[in-house]
Amino acid sequence: MNKDKKNHYIYLAGNISEDVKTYEWREQFSKEFEDVSNVRVINPCANGFNRQMRNNDGNGLDFVKKAKKLSQNILRAKDYQLIKICSIVIAHLGYTKPEKPLIGTIQELTWAHDVFYIPIIGVTNGEDNSYTNHPWIDECCSAKVDTLEEAIMLVKTFFLEF
Repeated sequence: MNKDKKNHYIYLAGNISEDVKTYEWREQFSKEFEDVSNVRVINPCANGFNRQMRNNDGNGLDFVKKAKKLSQNILRAKDYQLIKICSIVIAHLGYTKPEKPLIGTIQELTWAHDVFYIPIIGVTNGEDNSYTNHPWIDECCSAKVDTLEEAIMLVKTFFLEF
């Protein structure tokens, strides 16, 4: 019997916008697992394209228009392939604005839950919005927590020992 632990790939879903908080929570989560040998955090923002977009000025709609122009149609296909290899998805349901809804995140939740049967931990950030309270999102989430620290603890408690 192989005594090696399973490698876990954890995808970080959530809003990506001009708001630096949408990048910072991913960096915080990634840092927590950087020394865990059997965990690979998949941060869809950790590439040259998103680093360039991070410095974008403007509102949510301007951000989306620029992203579409620069990326063509590659982003959706890239994120689908990344979720496909993951064993856990962390979905941040906060940091939303009316002009930058969680359209991509909702698709990612659907792929993870309905296509690949991947456990999803939703993080509400203590926010009360249509994403943190919607019954369909609740149905997709295996667990929902208020803080990123709670999500980290669930991953450490339930996934890393095997």
